[in-house]
Amino acid sequence: MRYTRIIKWLGAAALTLTLASLGASPAEAPNAYNEDPTVGETGWGQACARAMLVFFEGKVDIAMISAGELPELGPMQAVDEIPDWDKLKDIEFVLAKISGADLITALNRSVKYMPRKNTNLLHLEGLTVLCKSTGETNEVSAVTIGAKPVIPDQIYRIATTKFLASGGGPFVGLKSLELISKEPHSLARQIRLKLFPRGRVSPPSTSYIFPPK
Repeated sequence: MRYTRIIKWLGAAALTLTLASLGASPAEAPNAYNEDPTVGETGWGQACARAMLVFFEGKVDIAMISAGELPELGPMQAVDEIPDWDKLKDIEFVLAKISGADLITALNRSVKYMPRKNTNLLHLEGLTVLCKSTGETNEVSAVTIGAKPVIPDQIYRIATTKFLASGGGPFVGLKSLELISKEPHSLARQIRLKLFPRGRVSPPSTSYIFPPK
């Protein structure tokens, strides 16, 4: 039954993406070019997550950074713009691991208030989150990584900020969260390696999928 539900939601996700390609907006989903990281995905947030994932290529399944941390890197960088390198600050990131059950808990905290402001909103790379509205809030229906459903008792490796890996933001109280390597790395340096000098911020992909009404 669980896999049947997942297949149904994947069908809804495909329909949502089709509507988006025709110019229609998915129900409850943020604008594709949103620049407020607390209300929806941004190109800049995903660029940061992507830089962490690339750094640990082959060692991690997914990467993420929270909306509340992005201002620590300096001004938000707009889609299709070259980052203002002179104003770029820094955040440290690490390699960690977490159970599928705790990962889903963190994602529920992330999507709960979308599209209202939420500093716990996670900007993601490498996973798709199928969501549903439950009135004033939202919840996660299913999560896939590489087209495979997240299994609650399986352990997943994540590239993430030192703050989140230490149990900050939507990861607070999650007992399975554990550092794999305590050596921190510079996120600003990885972004420069990926985009400097003239690389532009790409539009965000859709990680959080809501069914059409």
